[in-house]
Amino acid sequence: MRSFSHATLLTAKLVVIGVLGLALWIPTSIIGLLVDERAGRRDEVVSEVSATWGREQNVEGPVLSVPVTTWHEDVNRRPVQRTVWVHQLPETLEIRGSLEPEVRYRAIYEVVLYRGDLSLRGSFPPLDPSRWGVRSEDVQWDRAVVTFGISDPKGLREVPGLVLGGETLHLEPGAGRGPFLEGLGAEVRLAPSAGSGETAISFEIDVELAGSESLHFLPMARETDVALDAPWPDPSFDGAFLPETRVVTESGFDATWRVLSLHREVPQHWLSEDEYGDCYGGYLRGASFGVRLLFPVDAYQRTMRTVKYSVLFSLLTLLGFFAVEVGGKSSIHPVQYMVIGFALCIFYTLLLSLSELIGFNSAYAVSSLVIVALISTYIPAIVRSRKLTALCAGVLGAVYSSLFVMLQLEELALLMGTVLLLVLCAVVMLLTHRLNRNGGE
Repeated sequence: MRSFSHATLLTAKLVVIGVLGLALWIPTSIIGLLVDERAGRRDEVVSEVSATWGREQNVEGPVLSVPVTTWHEDVNRRPVQRTVWVHQLPETLEIRGSLEPEVRYRAIYEVVLYRGDLSLRGSFPPLDPSRWGVRSEDVQWDRAVVTFGISDPKGLREVPGLVLGGETLHLEPGAGRGPFLEGLGAEVRLAPSAGSGETAISFEIDVELAGSESLHFLPMARETDVALDAPWPDPSFDGAFLPETRVVTESGFDATWRVLSLHREVPQHWLSEDEYGDCYGGYLRGASFGVRLLFPVDAYQRTMRTVKYSVLFSLLTLLGFFAVEVGGKSSIHPVQYMVIGFALCIFYTLLLSLSELIGFNSAYAVSSLVIVALISTYIPAIVRSRKLTALCAGVLGAVYSSLFVMLQLEELALLMGTVLLLVLCAVVMLLTHRLNRNGGE
């Protein structure tokens, strides 16, 4: 009878521990919402600072847009004149750029900003009206427009210098045409003879710009070559195309891209019913590529990953204490398990608040030491044994150390968590395999 009562009590306590471990999901879920809120506030600060400096930048253009006079019949079969636009993309485009990143602070938040110098060199193909499907005499050669821009003009530190076919042009806001109507534009008077010429039209553009977090380029030409470097050791190459070559060291990175027109869904030239250039601007932006300047550690992302493992590690801790209780023939009251569970929840709030100030790794070390010390000073009054107190502290230390290793080994996190559960299950089996025999003594 006594054996039955003892086994029933341990079973009931084990059920309580399981329910408590699952119940801890509620406060940790609230902490997860807090992490999202703090991350959202960080994003707001980044947006505010970027709005006054320069947002994430796309380098757009150049595009040569030429108006053409055409005729069509109205409903009364009378000839009506209208103007269509031919938008011509470059044949070649070579971009050489260098970035100078810097970190700005607002309150406790960090924002990555940069200054950049870009040099664009390339050429437009010989302008052949027959290839466009129009007559040379219908082309308005003196009204052609070259459009160039960046996604956030506030980041321009100087008016970009443009040289087209050896002639220096002045880019003006509001004069853009084609797929980037909001870009800077410059009118160019092409000679009628250019329509039958065999010479490509070269261009040169020098840009000094500022932006935040990322810089991307569009595959504008039949062959687009980009080379970019910066003294930033943590780049993330993203977009539609990865670099062909890249070298990343502790002192910075150097990357090159080579993108062909075959890799995008935009022709080299097209006719548009108006000056807006149809939807090809969106297609070109969708094929952008470049680099994002990352911080080595994102405290909010790693804190959120820690919170996601909270139920697992709360159960591991409580089951570890249960194994110590059974093996050491001590008794821990369910209310005391609840107090320990509450202390485990405090860990995540402490980790979040400290990681904003001293970085994730240091915050994790401080938070885990504080919680281990807090619970270790609470345990002696319960188990009344230095040996069992040290064992409980060891369980806590092992759990937090394992969690930290799992956060570092993202690809193997699931495997490691499963191994930890197997190890803990084996320990519980070892400590409880004589349970019925001891209860019957």
